[in-house]
Amino acid sequence: WVISPADVMLAPGVVPSLHAAVLAMTAADDGVIIQPPIYPPFYSAVRHHGRRLLENPLQLAADGRYHMDLDHLEDCMRQGGRLLLLCSPHNPTGRVWTAQELDQVLDLCQRYDVALFSDDIHADLVRPKHHHHPMALQSDSGNVRIVTAVAPSKTFNIPGLGLSALIFQDTPTRQAFQKAFDLFQVSTTHPLSLAGFEAAYRHGDHWLDALLDYLEQGRQLLTEGLAPHQQFIRLIEAEGTYLAWLDCCGMHLSDAALKQFMVDKARLGLNPGPSFGQGGAGFMRMNLGTRHALIHQAVAQLGEALSALA
Repeated sequence: WVISPADVMLAPGVVPSLHAAVLAMTAADDGVIIQPPIYPPFYSAVRHHGRRLLENPLQLAADGRYHMDLDHLEDCMRQGGRLLLLCSPHNPTGRVWTAQELDQVLDLCQRYDVALFSDDIHADLVRPKHHHHPMALQSDSGNVRIVTAVAPSKTFNIPGLGLSALIFQDTPTRQAFQKAFDLFQVSTTHPLSLAGFEAAYRHGDHWLDALLDYLEQGRQLLTEGLAPHQQFIRLIEAEGTYLAWLDCCGMHLSDAALKQFMVDKARLGLNPGPSFGQGGAGFMRMNLGTRHALIHQAVAQLGEALSALA
């Protein structure tokens, strides 16, 4: 993907950019489409600015993979959805969308004149045999307004620097975003953030290669640790990100009881599924972006707690 520097705008993080996207790419009372279960700020970015929230829930198939419901997505567009907030790769399910899936979404966006904001913050963290496809690269016609958000914060573990980049395809959309950021009264020119951003992308290749191997080993630790307890917890097979999406429905607990079990019995602080919206009930999200020793400890504690249920 060859990107012109003129098409890039630095921004104070991807989450603020979600809010800017809603302000810049929609008008009051427009519908904004999200695809739950989804990272919670996708919800607040819509609700805080008086737009109509249109949910296009992902479908968990029998093969353990999440898929987009394209017929329902089209219904959302018919209901006045003017902007789709896409998460690619998807958080928390770990899906890495295929080129064919993205082409189908683009076709719908073009047909109904729907703009698209693509959060690609996990784009560098894709597992073997999978490939990230930037939505903007799929669309070479320019018939769909697409803004792509990228950042070194997840890849290089530097979210505290508070800097991301937006990639535009047209000047009017870029100007609308600048106007939205002006309302926030925030700056993206902190010298340490700029230095960290540039250093990560210029010199971080070998580090990233090592990280991907390390994350793969950590995921294998979790997979092996959960294998004896599949009647209680099913690990959704992630294709990207450093996150694990755990289907705990086999435990037959309410969400409140499931959270209490994880805290009191397993002594783990996981992200409860309901915070990700529709489709999150009965799920937990685990962060694998840590030392193997901590993953091993977490798996041991969870296994001990689950053994008591058998």
